[in-house]
Amino acid sequence: GEKGLEYYREIRVVNMGAQVGVADLVARAMAEHADAVLVSQVVTQRDAHLTNTREMSAAFHSAFGLERPLLVVGGPRFDPGAAHDLGVDKIFGRGTTPGEVASYLVHALAAPSEGAA
Repeated sequence: GEKGLEYYREIRVVNMGAQVGVADLVARAMAEHADAVLVSQVVTQRDAHLTNTREMSAAFHSAFGLERPLLVVGGPRFDPGAAHDLGVDKIFGRGTTPGEVASYLVHALAAPSEGAA
């Protein structure tokens, strides 16, 4: 049913395709001055999605420090409650719609930062 995030005119999406390396993802996020990075991992074996997510999170924290983009992952084998343990801001599981993701992004990015007066 629903169309992807690319169809929301308020959101600029750069789709890098499948099997993108972490270093390439970080470099592109820097070049694009990304506000958010979304990664979908549908096919995983031996909990590779968890290892990949931890590696990605560590790379973004190392490259960006506290000013890193919002990190969002999703896929059918993720536990939405594990975001903190994996070092990401949000996890979307099976059945999530593009509208739900767009709504989260708008609210998360529009929220005043901590410590703001």
